[in-house]
Amino acid sequence: MNETKMYSIFNLKSFFYRFILILILIHVINNILIFFSLEILFHNPRITQYRLIGAVSQIITFFIFIISLKPSTKELGIYWSDIKKSTKILYLIGGSLVLLLVISSYFIMRDIKYFALTTNIQFGLTTPILEEVIFRGYCWNKFREEKLSNFTTFIITSIFFGLFHLGYYYQISYSTQFHPDAPSMVKIMFTKLIFGTVLGFLMGLIRWKSKKVFGPIISCSS
Repeated sequence: MNETKMYSIFNLKSFFYRFILILILIHVINNILIFFSLEILFHNPRITQYRLIGAVSQIITFFIFIISLKPSTKELGIYWSDIKKSTKILYLIGGSLVLLLVISSYFIMRDIKYFALTTNIQFGLTTPILEEVIFRGYCWNKFREEKLSNFTTFIITSIFFGLFHLGYYYQISYSTQFHPDAPSMVKIMFTKLIFGTVLGFLMGLIRWKSKKVFGPIISCSS
């Protein structure tokens, strides 16, 4: 094995370990923020407040990620200038519809309008943006920079996307108190793992074909 190839393998392993560390740190930071909010700022919050806490913690985690790694828009998969005008219009329409759905829930679900709004903000906006920019944006592009094929990148990011959902254990276990008839945590986490992996493959296909992260974000938000 020549020196160049050995150096390339070393770089790939090095990034792979950094990739895992980044994913772990994202959950650690996010869970610490939520734990601090629940234990210090809000004691026994209602589910509406809890959803808002989850959304805000994800926003803060995302900004910490951006500030710490300082990725470019190309590395995040959100570089806009090289997209066709017709595709830009589709993205703008799709993004506008997602925002409309999130906001309209406040007016449509009158009896539970705050719960509907905060839930849609977390699962329709902050979660898809955080997860897709990290997996189908930053991590995808970093693996491609390390000369991995689109197929290999697609497989790795999809599988780790499923595993990433196990990091939501603390948040899910806390939220189950609002639902006394919820299934066991084992069943919930197994479902999250399977669903997350399948979703990862679907979003990965969209990312592969579109070469951008906008499609996966909009699709995951819908």
